[in-house]
Amino acid sequence: MHKRSAWRRLGSEARKAVYRIATLVDRLVRWRSDALVPPAHLRVYYYRIWSPKAFTRAGEVAKTELTIRGLRPEHRVLDIGSGIGNLAISLVGYLHGGYDGVEIHPEAVAWCQRAITPRHPSFRFHRADVASHAYNPRGRVLASAYRFPFPDQSFDFIFLASVFTHMLPDGVEHYLHEISRLLVPDGVCVASYFLLNDETRTGVDQGHSFMTFNVQHPSGLCRLHDATIPEAAVAIEETFVQRIHNEAGLRIRDLRRGRWWNGEADEQDVLAVVPDPDKARPIKR
Repeated sequence: MHKRSAWRRLGSEARKAVYRIATLVDRLVRWRSDALVPPAHLRVYYYRIWSPKAFTRAGEVAKTELTIRGLRPEHRVLDIGSGIGNLAISLVGYLHGGYDGVEIHPEAVAWCQRAITPRHPSFRFHRADVASHAYNPRGRVLASAYRFPFPDQSFDFIFLASVFTHMLPDGVEHYLHEISRLLVPDGVCVASYFLLNDETRTGVDQGHSFMTFNVQHPSGLCRLHDATIPEAAVAIEETFVQRIHNEAGLRIRDLRRGRWWNGEADEQDVLAVVPDPDKARPIKR
């Protein structure tokens, strides 16, 4: 195990060096451009490709995901897992209600704060030092204990793109309670998952899913792609997700099922959820 970890670290450092070289080359190529595009090494880190087209496309897909569910220019948006600002940049010129992005990767947050906020002050970015074996191993706060730094009922829309696919059940459950606290009564949360049910579990067991989920988590509530890095990718039981939404006072309004379990990459299950008026939580003053 120790030897494997050492090789992982060595490989990670080598990749970082290559990414940095890509950024230097990218700056030479794009030196006359003032477009809001993150450095090449960050684009490769998040999208596994140098081309800015992947970054732009990710933003357009995210914006469409929200607008078809009712996002309006005057709404306030919380982007959990804001990455290198793909959604934020796609919303510039459309959204004037306000945007807050929360991200655990410090360099991504720093770039967004330095490049986006000075040009567009209503777009703000915040670092969440949440522990993750995959993305922030030295994080100081467990996902199951993190409180988002915003007052109750602060947002009309909350978006989580491929966040719960990298979180363990206790963290997902806690985040849903926080989302319930942060949404206005007619607000909407859009989030993606790898949901396990009879159909998708069969696809996983038969080896059809675009990545393996062969490791059963001790909780029995999810499966992992890699036992040594639990948050690398997580497929979670759909019945559990339904239950914790109910307990958090949230109602699943619609579910678009992805084909991740049948070999299609980036085809996650997407839930749109709203506060359940019959289970309204008292606002803490």
